[in-house]
Amino acid sequence: MKKMALVALFVVLVASQFGCASSSLSRAALDGNLQEVKVLVSQGEKINEIDKWGWTPLIWSVYYGNFPVTKWLLENGADPNIQTEREYGTYLAGTTALILAAAYGRDDAVEALLENKADSTVVDRKGKKAIDYAEEYGFEKSVALLRKN
Repeated sequence: MKKMALVALFVVLVASQFGCASSSLSRAALDGNLQEVKVLVSQGEKINEIDKWGWTPLIWSVYYGNFPVTKWLLENGADPNIQTEREYGTYLAGTTALILAAAYGRDDAVEALLENKADSTVVDRKGKKAIDYAEEYGFEKSVALLRKN
């Protein structure tokens, strides 16, 4: 019986890994490993793929403050307007990379996202826009960038 349970657990674990095509790209993005991001994309990983956590590599790179990765992903076709599909931490489904950048005062990311057509009018499930978070936490440069947009 124990052997059967172990086999079943192994099958579930293997299947879950194949169910999230770009979890390796998301991992490289959140780790800030730009070289690995480049390699994975060159090998066919989808730059806008939503991983098993419901987030994209761009959203992870913004969340963890890995600006070189954020910039490269945007320069290579990452969509700044994809919304998260699942809750993670205090962020509900529907969060965008711009909302995260503004909430953490990542001015460089806010600017790059806006330059790449991020929609600053998106409202998350808490009823807030990116500018609301930047104002709430006192990130004046982000506020100015968002107002200018």
